Amino acid sequence: MPQTTIVLAHPIDFARWRAATRDLVTRRVPPDDIAWHITPGDAPAATAPSPTGQPFRIPRETMQLAADVVQSMLPDRFTLAYGLIYAHVTGTDIAPSDLARMEDAAQTVRAETVHLRHDLFTLMQRSGANDTWHGTLDATTYAPESNARFMTFQLSLAPWRLSLPGRRMEWTGRELLHGQDDAVAAPLAFNSLPPPAMPLVTDLDIPRITALPAVALAAKTCRICPMARRATQTVFGEGRSDARMMFVGEQPGDREDIAGRPFVGPAGQLFDRALLEAGIERDDTYVTNTVKHFKFRPRGTRRIHEKAGPEEIAACAPWLAAERRIIRPHVLVMLGATAASALLGRHVTIGRERSRAITLEDGTTGVVTVHPSFLLRVPDEDARTREYARFVADLRLAADLRSAPPP
Repeated sequence: MPQTTIVLAHPIDFARWRAATRDLVTRRVPPDDIAWHITPGDAPAATAPSPTGQPFRIPRETMQLAADVVQSMLPDRFTLAYGLIYAHVTGTDIAPSDLARMEDAAQTVRAETVHLRHDLFTLMQRSGANDTWHGTLDATTYAPESNARFMTFQLSLAPWRLSLPGRRMEWTGRELLHGQDDAVAAPLAFNSLPPPAMPLVTDLDIPRITALPAVALAAKTCRICPMARRATQTVFGEGRSDARMMFVGEQPGDREDIAGRPFVGPAGQLFDRALLEAGIERDDTYVTNTVKHFKFRPRGTRRIHEKAGPEEIAACAPWLAAERRIIRPHVLVMLGATAASALLGRHVTIGRERSRAITLEDGTTGVVTVHPSFLLRVPDEDARTREYARFVADLRLAADLRSAPPP
């Protein structure tokens, strides 16, 4: 007879399941001693008491299997998922029949995830006064709910409604709603849902996203390359979405990685000063980097910048391409060789390319100049003064080109 009852807020309340599992496994409570009940409105907050036993870690693939099981419609899915974690921590065996059921359920969840993602624009049609996306999906799992964030990003944050067997899900443009067909839909927190069977950015058709905030939010979930997994956070671009002038640097530095904003460290402060001298208001521009994560090597308590390589540049290329496509700047200023090489598609020597207008393939006017961090590294004060003046002159050239009528 179960001695512990855990109340969940909805059929895929992964957040409360995970919080309870962390506490119960730490206290070595067997799966048979726990009853999982779904009672909307009665569930406590998704927090667990501070464990008093030995802490534990779960391999990523094991935790993902548990998340996939929670997305199934097996009536005992929470018990099975808990048993998986309990067995891993305690070293006990899982019944082969239970493991087979979990693997079969996970396979179905993955298949329905692939179907939803690959056929999203076939399943969903846009209509109505507010251009709401509507669709119907005959799902046999809760994979659609776990992919609600994916759908929201892919549909550019526009409102959408998805009808599912016996239930419906809706993004109003401000909140996610979920409910049975015959009940009032209630708010559903994105962070209460299990992680989807595949990483969020997998299958994301970035060129079809038309809203810059949707691209930025999607980029914040990107963990494609090792650099992204080591950095504190994604540092996306910022500024006007209709800016006529766009600046592209190399990658965030230590300060930017902590703040989550581009060009706020020493090089960024020098950049801001030069912009003012050139008569450019930063708030009127868009500022970003070729690579969206900080690449570094540890040295004691410090993190030393490392140059981004071709693989990191390629991994971030879709995000930069989306920024350019949506903003459509009149002038694009490439700060440093990394940005210039990535955008021009060839090796670039700054001394040969700087201080002149370059017509890019899409008709944008490009200007190549040094990265402001270069100015910080010039040891001689007189040389640094000269180089700074050249940098300001390049920015003035870009400002003049911004004001020129398009060809």
